[in-house]
Amino acid sequence: MKQLGFLVHIEQCLGCRSCEFACKNEHGQNDSFRRKIHTVSDAFMKNGQRFHHFSMSCNHCSTPACLSNCPEMAIKKKANGIVIIDHLKCTGCSRCVTACPFDAISINMISKRADKCDMCYDRQMQGDSTICVSSCPVNAIEIIDLNDPVNAHYDKAVYGFDMKKMTNPSIRFDTQTEPSKLRFWSNS
Repeated sequence: MKQLGFLVHIEQCLGCRSCEFACKNEHGQNDSFRRKIHTVSDAFMKNGQRFHHFSMSCNHCSTPACLSNCPEMAIKKKANGIVIIDHLKCTGCSRCVTACPFDAISINMISKRADKCDMCYDRQMQGDSTICVSSCPVNAIEIIDLNDPVNAHYDKAVYGFDMKKMTNPSIRFDTQTEPSKLRFWSNS
């Protein structure tokens, strides 16, 4: 069985927020972002401090806390692992918002319903790529099948970010560092 998830190439992400704004434009969210860029420090280096950026949204967890906490059963997990909200069933009670350990769900102030990344489910069903993947200028985000053995070597966490594991998030990180790709910012 498939479990689709996001693969983030840490050393490629520029923190440019193209994925954030493309998602916001695609899904018409006036007051919130479904996808967010995180910036964390790796460690103090000789000539400055090294940072890395990564993009995160709903992690389409294997055991999503939002699903089990929805009293209306408005949240479903598709056979491919994508977690979606049925906006016709959602009452906006926000129990899913408080249950999500990644703050990936919010209440849309216009519709008064829960809203989150649906991994561009409709686009994928039409054979198109997700908007975050297609808008990234450096190909820092991919959609992969986490159950495919070829993807087993990717990291489940990234240094400097508290990755909650109880829901088994469907995100992986490519943290392989090549010296030529390191980005440093000087403190001087």
